[in-house]
Amino acid sequence: MNEVKINAQQLLALMVLFNMGTALVVSLGTTAERDAWIATSLGAAGGIILFGVYAALFRLGPKLQLIGHLRLLGKPIGLVLGMLYIIFFLYGASRDLRDGGDLLINSVLDQTPLIVVEASMILAIAYVLDKGLEVLARTAQIFLIVLLLVGLLSVVLLFCSNVIETERLFPILGDGWGAVLTPFLKQTFEFPYTELICFMVILPSVNQPNQGLRFGFVAVLISGVILTISSILQIAVLGVDITSHSTFPLLDMIGLIEMGAFVQRLDVFFVLFLIVGVFFKTAIFYYACVSSITDLFHIRDKRTLILPVGLLILAASLINSGNFAEHIEEGNIALHTVFVSMGGAIPVILLMGGWLKKWRRWKKVHPEP
Repeated sequence: MNEVKINAQQLLALMVLFNMGTALVVSLGTTAERDAWIATSLGAAGGIILFGVYAALFRLGPKLQLIGHLRLLGKPIGLVLGMLYIIFFLYGASRDLRDGGDLLINSVLDQTPLIVVEASMILAIAYVLDKGLEVLARTAQIFLIVLLLVGLLSVVLLFCSNVIETERLFPILGDGWGAVLTPFLKQTFEFPYTELICFMVILPSVNQPNQGLRFGFVAVLISGVILTISSILQIAVLGVDITSHSTFPLLDMIGLIEMGAFVQRLDVFFVLFLIVGVFFKTAIFYYACVSSITDLFHIRDKRTLILPVGLLILAASLINSGNFAEHIEEGNIALHTVFVSMGGAIPVILLMGGWLKKWRRWKKVHPEP
């Protein structure tokens, strides 16, 4: 993985695919029932604010990756937090790899061992990362266009199939704001937006930082709109009960598309596009892990770490839960603790500490008369 630069458009593509990755696979905010889409849109608003924190932190040291910012807290604290973030990135990659493996096994590869599916995925990701971040980013641009076109076509086909019942969305806020704010605070904000901390590793590689940050905000907005539309459609097509209890509600919804004898069973085809999102999300966690190890321990060649880190991700994905239900339950617990701490609390503390140091330096240069 050579040191290369990516442009703002490529950053946008990576961020949108990252946010959509596993968030499209599972249902979001379903405890709000028919108002799940409101909880999802509030999560996007929170995500924009959180990315503002990352942007402000990045501006304090545009050439520093996340590990560099952590070092400003002192070597001992920086080392400990750096190790924790490496574990966090590895854990995030392993969870996303497991999401992709379970998705394939439950939909199209039900006779294939999980280890075979996941090993194939991690090898493909490792191959792309070995070619460099620039290759991953250019590939993301291509796939984002394809996925957006497929998504638009799917919406059109849903309307043409007469399966959308808008009355299922009403009454809006029938159970009050409390029913919406709870999933917002417990799920739709943390997932997927606290995971964007990965991009503190990638932002220094953007060749036009200010434009990159602007495109970053646009990427979060686009992701939020897509996830909100997906939530609205799932409720309008499947209803609250099926959406809440389905393992993969988006696939169930797409499976209802039927136009004559030619256009049907598109859910099997759609799995391939969902896997693309999972691929990029896993790849970015993977890249963040490798880059952080390199930065923390001053390793010259990142490529030497690709295979061993990939094997660790594969092993972790296979052992961290016994089945998909357990995997989801564990993930919900991690959202409230690990993800909100690593993606929210610590970056805010880093930003406040950075501002305080900047203010003290300013006071030294401009002492009071």
